[in-house]
Amino acid sequence: MKRITTTVAMALCLLSGAAIAQGQAQAPRPAATPQQAAVRDIDPNTLANSALQILQAIDRDQAGVLWDNSSNVTKRSAKRADFVGHVGKTRKPLGTADARNWIAVRREVVAEGGPLPAGLYASIEFASQFQGRRQAKELVSLRRDEDGLWRFSGYVVQ
Repeated sequence: MKRITTTVAMALCLLSGAAIAQGQAQAPRPAATPQQAAVRDIDPNTLANSALQILQAIDRDQAGVLWDNSSNVTKRSAKRADFVGHVGKTRKPLGTADARNWIAVRREVVAEGGPLPAGLYASIEFASQFQGRRQAKELVSLRRDEDGLWRFSGYVVQ
């Protein structure tokens, strides 16, 4: 179960760091690689809407279905039962979600040799309010698999 959290946390750190670096960089950039251009062409609203549907599935206690349809990266890093248990343990105590607003969509190309398999990743961050006005941040990770489809790859609630 720690491996799930570690893998997702690493992915989110990579994506967050890249987003911060992009925001600070003012110097001209070299020509984009095809993968970098593909990342910029991904509509953030489409990714946010997909992530919202994933969160709604989590609300309906369907973490198992999410795992069944997740990226192979997720399936290799966590057993289904461990994943379902982790999501339930971290999410259920918050109760019913009253409102969610996406606050960031980060897209990143991960190269070979890092902690995650190479590929295109997206991390969508939500400011969420739960019953009793409890606030939390929810992060949904997606990966564009080799077949070109974006699939669920991780969930963290903070």
